[in-house]
Amino acid sequence: MKQFFSTHSYNMVKMFLNQFAIALFGFILVLAAGQAENTTLRNVTSVFAILFYLFLLYVMTWEIGFRDKVSVETGRKKRNPFTGVLISLCANSINFILAIFIMLASLFDVAALSNIGGVCASIAVFIEGMYTGLLANHVWGAALNSYWFVYFLLPIPAIVTCGIAYQLGVHDIKFTALFDQVYPESDREPSKKGKNNHD
Repeated sequence: MKQFFSTHSYNMVKMFLNQFAIALFGFILVLAAGQAENTTLRNVTSVFAILFYLFLLYVMTWEIGFRDKVSVETGRKKRNPFTGVLISLCANSINFILAIFIMLASLFDVAALSNIGGVCASIAVFIEGMYTGLLANHVWGAALNSYWFVYFLLPIPAIVTCGIAYQLGVHDIKFTALFDQVYPESDREPSKKGKNNHD
């Protein structure tokens, strides 16, 4: 496990920074939609921010899997189908810690816990801002962000996305030319270059 953290600590931090950046972006979009008092616009902008966030995670984790491909095939690295999931779980550890405190504040009527839970809920809404627009919707008579269990569900799309992306990357399965390797001009079609030089 120590080796895993040593290898992927940078990826974990990068994932969280991506989350923070897109959360800020999504939060600003939701605030703008809120000023316009347009619920549909709020939901649409929130969904857009979520999809953009998951796309960034997909691209990043696919590349991690692709980099591991040769090592796995040659036996230098043991195949671990849960690598993408584990990286994402670690990157989302702050989200889960916040969710735990929010849960404790909701389940136990203790003043100190209530204060901590309130602070954690505010932080969670901010650093998971891409979901804020959807969490403002009312279900069962209350806004989604008022249910403690929702905060445990928010990281799941990211974890699933990273798990799938890593597997596709390590098997070099791509659905878009975005993942095609781009080589320097000097390395492209050497036979043609040689032919042109002879000409």
